[in-house]
Amino acid sequence: MSGGRLINTFPYGFTRPIVYGEYPYYRAAPDRWGPNLAALAQAGVDVVTCYVPWRFHEIAPRRYDFTGARDGQRDLPRLLDLAAAEGLRVMLKPGPFIHAEVQLGGLPDRVSPGVDGRYAAVLDAWGKPVMSQGLPLPSLFDARYRAEVGHWLAAVQELVLRRALAPHGPVVAVQLGNEGIYSDGNRPAAAHDFAAPAVEAFEARLAAAGSPLAGTMPAGPAADWPAGLKAAWAEHSGAVLRDQYLALAAGLVPEVRRVATVNLPLPALAGPPESGASWLLRTGRLAETGLAEGYTAWVGNAARSRTAFGAHWFGVRARRSDNVEENWGFTWTDPAFGQPANALFHALLALALGSRSCSVYTACATEHWGPLVDLDPEGVRADGADPQDFAPPYCPGAPLREDGGAGANLAALHALRDLVRTAPGRLGGHFLADAALVVPESVALAEAWPDGERPAEAAVPAAVRTALELMERHQFQIEVLTEAATAEAVPDGSLRSRRTQMPWLVVFGPDGPGALLADRLGAHRRSGGAVVPLLAGGAMPADALARLLPAPRYAHPATDPAVVLVHADAAGEPAAVFAFNLAAEHHTVRRTVRGRQVCVELPPRGAACLWWTGDAFAVAAGTAGLEPLPPPPVSAFPSRPHATKETA
Repeated sequence: MSGGRLINTFPYGFTRPIVYGEYPYYRAAPDRWGPNLAALAQAGVDVVTCYVPWRFHEIAPRRYDFTGARDGQRDLPRLLDLAAAEGLRVMLKPGPFIHAEVQLGGLPDRVSPGVDGRYAAVLDAWGKPVMSQGLPLPSLFDARYRAEVGHWLAAVQELVLRRALAPHGPVVAVQLGNEGIYSDGNRPAAAHDFAAPAVEAFEARLAAAGSPLAGTMPAGPAADWPAGLKAAWAEHSGAVLRDQYLALAAGLVPEVRRVATVNLPLPALAGPPESGASWLLRTGRLAETGLAEGYTAWVGNAARSRTAFGAHWFGVRARRSDNVEENWGFTWTDPAFGQPANALFHALLALALGSRSCSVYTACATEHWGPLVDLDPEGVRADGADPQDFAPPYCPGAPLREDGGAGANLAALHALRDLVRTAPGRLGGHFLADAALVVPESVALAEAWPDGERPAEAAVPAAVRTALELMERHQFQIEVLTEAATAEAVPDGSLRSRRTQMPWLVVFGPDGPGALLADRLGAHRRSGGAVVPLLAGGAMPADALARLLPAPRYAHPATDPAVVLVHADAAGEPAAVFAFNLAAEHHTVRRTVRGRQVCVELPPRGAACLWWTGDAFAVAAGTAGLEPLPPPPVSAFPSRPHATKETA
């Protein structure tokens, strides 16, 4: 997919980047819904996103309350009407597994194999059940569980979605699954589902493909499989996730299918060394579903961790996806997530990497939920967490509060609102690059499930670290190309030659590239592009690489280290500049763009967006001086009582 798709192709008819804001209605008092949604619209949210917990709406097996007949907090039509009245659009996310810090990820307890032994449990590679708050999760390969999932999604479709879809209603998107099936899209291959029906499906796929591995499955846990079977499983994982998403979408009517989307996690480069390679294979076939794709960013603080920053850059550019979930106030692991400068840093990073959206998760801190939603304390402890972290309020640093007060990150949301709403024609341009990092599938296959002792540093995180050094210390702007992307033609006017002729930094394994990639590398050389090999498992010195590459086009001799990403307009001219200081001290960042010096002062862990004004680049938004806003009086958001059948 070429970077040109970002020119005037924003979602839902917008002509600028959009702002998603998560609103967990099942954690908020119904009389606060209206005032909260009005405040979100005023603060800058365009599209409200809401998980829809299966366990919360199910009142008996296969019986649901979506109208508030039993509890006004379940009245989804009223919620949607209130959103529409404020001019908000809505993305509903019915899972089935939603995580969202809801007990059993939103699944009803009755489908857990720990409650009903007729369901097959998800097993890890050692044959142990995969647990969520003390209960085993059901395998989506289990036909009985798939039937229950199908009934739930059909009910959401018939009782909620069909009457609420745009243009007659506010619903513009429906998200299926959650970061894979069980938030497992960036887990290592050994952490996928090895339930008996899952392994049987794998064996059937090998046989159908005529693989010499067919019929060689040994008895015992998958952790003891030979290396060839492990590599085949890792390769198979992409087809599995594709097919599981297609299974979730199978019962959707065409008008709902057209707005269906999936969210994928970014690669967990701070996790086990093989996680990056496994992520490449796991997500590599999602385009075959035809579903729209977004990303979630729960991989660390990119303003304070270069590994997390690299995971954002590598994941977003590899998938060319849009931000649909970003931490705007959960401070469990890092109190900086409750600071507006940190929130705006991540929003600017999403835009700089080509996202057409920014997500505020959550946009409103809420305090009212019951036992159906609340996490079981013993289960939380069994998962190695502290139940107090999940006590009210949900998302303490959110921009707004359920009671009408201002939250810690409201100043960041206002800054983001003001940026995107003055952005038509300025944001959403081509991601320019001086070179591209290419990670072949053969390298991902070799390290996705290591056989024996893990390497100290696997090829994917090592290559990302080297690319980040080239960007931060040597002023390069680096693109990411998956092996599939190397085959794409780039019919993109003035940018064609830049894309086809830029140097490719190619990670080579011990066996070199496969035949298909070797042909593409030859074609790239013949078009005038250089191929610079990076050896998997070997040293990748950025200083030496910088000397092998043409000078970066926007370099300035007197700049402090920073990552600077430049976007071009439809004519190929630089239109926006994003600058990120990853250091703990103040930096003065300079580049030479359009023949002029661009200079911006960045505080520690700071960021800024500048755009072309006709004769210079001016700062449009930045983290410098961004402080929490004083709270408005609570009386500015009067309570609106809502009567239900139970209270009338």
